[in-house]
Amino acid sequence: MKFSLINEYLFLTLLTMIQMPHIPFIITIILYFISSVWSIGYIVKPGVFDKKVAKWTMMMGFFIHSGFIVFLGLESGNIPITNVYESFVSLLWCILFVYINLDYLYKLPSLDTFLLPVVTALSIWALTFDGGNLLVTVSLQNFWLIAHIIPIFVGYAAFTISFSLSIMYLTQQRQLKHKLFGSLFNKLPSLEGIDKMMWKTISFGFPLLTLGLVFGTFWVKTQNVLGEMWYLDYKVILGLATWLIYAALLHMRLIASFHGTKIACLTIVGFCLVLFTFIGTFFMGSKHAFQKVSEQTHTELLNVQ
Repeated sequence: MKFSLINEYLFLTLLTMIQMPHIPFIITIILYFISSVWSIGYIVKPGVFDKKVAKWTMMMGFFIHSGFIVFLGLESGNIPITNVYESFVSLLWCILFVYINLDYLYKLPSLDTFLLPVVTALSIWALTFDGGNLLVTVSLQNFWLIAHIIPIFVGYAAFTISFSLSIMYLTQQRQLKHKLFGSLFNKLPSLEGIDKMMWKTISFGFPLLTLGLVFGTFWVKTQNVLGEMWYLDYKVILGLATWLIYAALLHMRLIASFHGTKIACLTIVGFCLVLFTFIGTFFMGSKHAFQKVSEQTHTELLNVQ
C-alpha cells in the first residue's frame, strides 16, 4: 500500500513537470545538465569532452531561462515571484547571471564544473514546487518589497557561487594532500586563487543580504504583512541567522585572518542555511506573505491590488 502511494506521488509529480508551460524550463534544465556532464568530462577526460560544448549549452540554457522569466512576468503582470516555483526559477536565473558576469571579469577556470551540477539539481527540485497553492497575496508593486527581493536574490546567488568555490577548494586541497597530480589537479586553480574568489563572492553577497534584510524590515513594518509578531516568523529568524553566519565569515577573514579549510567549511554551512531559509521554512509553517489560496482567488487579489 505504501509503495503504491509513493508510485502515485512520483507519477503525479512527473505529470506536473511535463505540462506545457514548463517545457521551456525543462529544456533549460536539459541544457544545464548537458553542460554539467561536459564540464565534468572535460576535467576527467579532456580528450573526449570539449569545453566549448559545456560553455555553449550553458549559454543556450541561460537565454531560454531568461525568456522563460520574461514569459512568467508577462503572464502574471508582476515580477515573477508570485509563487514559490516562480521565486525558485528567478533565484536560479540570478545565480547564472552573477556567475556569467563574474566569469567574464575574473576568468574562473573550471568553476562551472562545480556550479552547474548544483544549478541543475536545484532546477529539478524547483519543478516539484509548481502546482502548489502557496501563493503571494500582497501587492508586488510595493517599492520596499522589490528593494527587499532583488538584493536578497543576488546575494543568495553570490553565496551559491561561494559554496561551489568551497567545494572546489576542498577538492583541490585533497589532490594536494594525497599527491594526486592528474588532470583534475591541473585543471583547477591554486588554493590561493580559489580562496581569494571565495572572499570576493562573500564580500559581494554580504552587503546585498544586509540591504535586503533592512528593506524587508521596512516592508513588513509598513505593510503589516506578518503582523505585530513579524520577528518570530521562521524565515525572518533564519534570515538573521544567515546574516550572522556570513558576518562571522567576514570577521574571521578580516580580523582573525582565517583562510582555507575553515572558511570553506563555514561557507558550506552558510549555503545550507541559505537554502533552508529560502525553501525549508515553508515546511515549518512559515508563510512570509504566501498564503494557501486557489489560483482564481490569487488572480483576483493581485488584480485588486
